[in-house]
Amino acid sequence: MRMKRKRTCVILGMALLLSGSLLVSNRWAAKAEIISFLPRGNGARSIHFIDTHGELLQGLMVGPGRIGSFSWSPDAHSIAHGSNQDGDPDIYVRDVRTNVERQLTFHDSRDIWPAWSPNGKWIAFISERDGEMDIYRMDADGANVKRLTNRGGCKRPAWSPDSQSIAFSAKRKDAEIGSFIYLMSAEGKGVKQLTDTSSGVCAWSPDGKEIAFVPPNDAVGGHALFSIDLDGKNMRQLTRLYEGLTLITSPVWSPRGKWIAYILTEPPEELAQRLLGGARVPADELFGNAVLCIAKTDDVGGGEPIEVPGGLVPGHLEWMPEEFLSVSPSAEKQITLWGRIKN
Repeated sequence: MRMKRKRTCVILGMALLLSGSLLVSNRWAAKAEIISFLPRGNGARSIHFIDTHGELLQGLMVGPGRIGSFSWSPDAHSIAHGSNQDGDPDIYVRDVRTNVERQLTFHDSRDIWPAWSPNGKWIAFISERDGEMDIYRMDADGANVKRLTNRGGCKRPAWSPDSQSIAFSAKRKDAEIGSFIYLMSAEGKGVKQLTDTSSGVCAWSPDGKEIAFVPPNDAVGGHALFSIDLDGKNMRQLTRLYEGLTLITSPVWSPRGKWIAYILTEPPEELAQRLLGGARVPADELFGNAVLCIAKTDDVGGGEPIEVPGGLVPGHLEWMPEEFLSVSPSAEKQITLWGRIKN
């Protein structure tokens, strides 16, 4: 397969970094937890931030290409993201302190959904470079690419907190529709099926004991987030149950395990029926009215929608690492994306 010319690009100027810091208020204590997401509009070239109260912060421009998905490094110094700026979707890493961006993948196939390991050593991602959407792993600098799965139909990988295992959703080869949750080692060994059914991506709990996922509507009488132990037992409900055509996607567990965020939408009936019938429906159509929900994991009735002005892109949520708020801000100071306080 032809490789694209390797390049390193340095994006200069404040035009691509809307703010080197985030303004905060007295209500922002060090215990605050923040979600980063992709807003609709501006060609999906920026990442925005919101706290558990629903308060928005100023965004970070990542462009110049359209951002497909993103993942923060554990120290919050860098962000890995998918982009089509060189034509085909590839994985890039931007250092938010220096604005230096490096391209990590160069194939003429789709390389998407980067996921940074908690130990900072690896970036797992999805690629169809060998004909199917499978999971690959590379060093954080793009070296030593290794294929981890050989089944196709894989969705974004989720790292265990100790970086020793990966959970992922994929189609089972003997099933026409639907996905299933699997576990494997960081080397792609010991693959085992965790759930009989699933309807999307999954998320690992910060204590490493549970996997959050969305069972199909007919399995639980509606749509809700559930968690399951690593042995496939003790399934428990995490959020309220939504009935009708409502869809849930993109679950992400907060670093301390208190919250779980997800995207909620109620698509038009015609689109939902096409989806249930196994047809492919563009995400922009299916999640055109998507809203963000943040629920406490000990409150099954929780998960009230938070209206994000202008909407948000489904499939792209991530809690900021603990290092993002490693110090206590005040109303007279600014906190940078990498945790440094400025007067």
